Amino acid sequence: MRVLLSISVVLLAGPGCSRKPAPSPPAGSAVAPPPPAGEPASTTRGEIAGVRYLEHMTGGARPDERVPMIVALHPMGGDPADLLQLLRRYRRRARLVLPYGHPSGGMYIWYDSVREDVAAPLVTREADRIAAALAALAAARPTVGKPLVTGFSQGGIMTFALAVTHPEALAAAFPISGLLPPSLYPSAALSSRPRPATLPPVAAFHGASDLAVPTRGARASIAELRRAGYTAELREYAGVEHDISDQEEGEILERIGRAADGLAAAKRRGTVYSCSVSRAPASTYCYTAKAKNCKPSPSTQTDSFASPSSTRCSSRGGVPGCHRRARCDTR
Repeated sequence: MRVLLSISVVLLAGPGCSRKPAPSPPAGSAVAPPPPAGEPASTTRGEIAGVRYLEHMTGGARPDERVPMIVALHPMGGDPADLLQLLRRYRRRARLVLPYGHPSGGMYIWYDSVREDVAAPLVTREADRIAAALAALAAARPTVGKPLVTGFSQGGIMTFALAVTHPEALAAAFPISGLLPPSLYPSAALSSRPRPATLPPVAAFHGASDLAVPTRGARASIAELRRAGYTAELREYAGVEHDISDQEEGEILERIGRAADGLAAAKRRGTVYSCSVSRAPASTYCYTAKAKNCKPSPSTQTDSFASPSSTRCSSRGGVPGCHRRARCDTR
């Protein structure tokens, strides 16, 4: 990965790089249709909610197959196609989605800053944009569970940011060589938004000799997430700078794969129902499949989670009279 990621190292070291302008990815009116079912896996381009992206099926999965969605965010000065070269090695059945940042001076960026403590509005604006696109794409594609999100360098920073500003939007986060800007520490970010019923686990990966995005920032980020109630861990790689070593690459893909396996297992155990409730208290009961006003939902996107009991589900608070989807274990 050294050649693919070298540009982000130069940019993080300082501005002033001059290159030919990057071509804008093709635009779409809303969302590009998936490739026809039965065709060999290929990479397609699309646009949804104002965000352009690459889409690629892995492990022999069909475009119309309900599989986990893995989202990868490129570094500053990178291109989604670069990360695709890494993720093509992923062997499980999945849908890869690689969004584009903003074209800027011959590169793609998420925001224009190389500061560790970047201002919160710069990052949250992009996190909001990405979260809206992922929600729309997950609704448009057959998807198991919520997206699994990873990213390198500035993409890793955005992965951390999504886990904090939109914890309800993803199943798990796997930031690589990134950090959470102190301006977005959960003590501030989570206090300004409704707290979800569950927080996504965060597994970070970082070169121990990284000087572009110092490892100390990742350590502080993980410590802060743990204080806020997240399940968070950091794996450091001795002698690795701002790069992804072969060992790191293998472990990242394996951890993402295990998380995807967990989503698939949850799908087999439970069924998603659309339940109408007059209120959305902290804990509520859902209708069973045979009950009145309840029907199976084609989507597994939900703010709720299954409990061990037969029909009891947990959900966060909401407005009176809302309709809420809840995942009920019907064993």
